[in-house]
Amino acid sequence: MSDNTSRNLASHRKSKLLKGSVLLMRSILPVIVYKKLRNVYLMQKMRHYPDRIYMERELIPAIARSRGKILFVGCQYITKHYPALFEMDGGECWTIDIDPSVARWGAPGRHVIGSFQDARNHWPVASFDCIVISGVFGYGINSKEDQNEALRVCSFLLKSGGWLILGWNKDKVNEVKPPALSVLQRDYRPASLEGLEHRKRFAGSTHVYHTFVSTRALSN
Repeated sequence: MSDNTSRNLASHRKSKLLKGSVLLMRSILPVIVYKKLRNVYLMQKMRHYPDRIYMERELIPAIARSRGKILFVGCQYITKHYPALFEMDGGECWTIDIDPSVARWGAPGRHVIGSFQDARNHWPVASFDCIVISGVFGYGINSKEDQNEALRVCSFLLKSGGWLILGWNKDKVNEVKPPALSVLQRDYRPASLEGLEHRKRFAGSTHVYHTFVSTRALSN
């Protein structure tokens, strides 16, 4: 049995165990407590999705090995350990999220509460070697105009030759697919990060990852 098969079987067993525990708790716990625990269960379940596994086992280690300065956009309970993973080889990770309630899951001492569209107010030009935006387009940054503006912010913050990791869901982004956005086409080119596919899709999932290299640094 391959290592991947063994890991997938272990993840499946954990998921079944969590589901059984949640059903048991639903029958014996007050509603408010059940809802909180159910949210924890759903977050833990997400960790076993193939795109999440790929992020943690392939993308993050590849980014971490560059030992650069990284900006991770958007925080959740499920991503609370990401800053430590990004920094495991000596890099520096910052996080940003507009929701003050998720600040506790951001990078300790390096988290900004605010809109990513206003990130130029928090960091100077060419501050980062890599920016990771996953699960944000279609979940807050929704219109074509807002997505292009987010990419302009990335162009401002990234060093020339810096990496943009963009993850999005095909069923959530309907107006213009991100690879067709004008700013992305102007300021970036698709590129393979340490031999990984520059476009990674997953069976049974709508999530897609794209990796790009910045070809232009903006000054405004």
